[in-house]
Amino acid sequence: MRLIPVKQALNMMENAATAKSEYRKLTFLTAKKDRSLSLEHENGTVMLHEQGYRDERATFDVAIDSEATRECKHAVKQAFKREFPRSHKVYVSAVK
Repeated sequence: MRLIPVKQALNMMENAATAKSEYRKLTFLTAKKDRSLSLEHENGTVMLHEQGYRDERATFDVAIDSEATRECKHAVKQAFKREFPRSHKVYVSAVK
């Protein structure tokens, strides 16, 4: 696990929300590690798991159409801003 700036983490999450992502699982944690945001890829679907302020799971089928990819990117950005509102750096754990 390494500490990276929030802007770099948001770009990583948006790129991981597409069907061509190089990561199978991408997890971001706050400094206290009490809130997290995860993206998991399985056969053309992306599962977004948000744990912290909200405890939600959302699934997007990004392999079929670009509309689902746009929805996934929008959901990722909203969840990221909700979970890390005042953070400057976050921990990242990536599985390729």
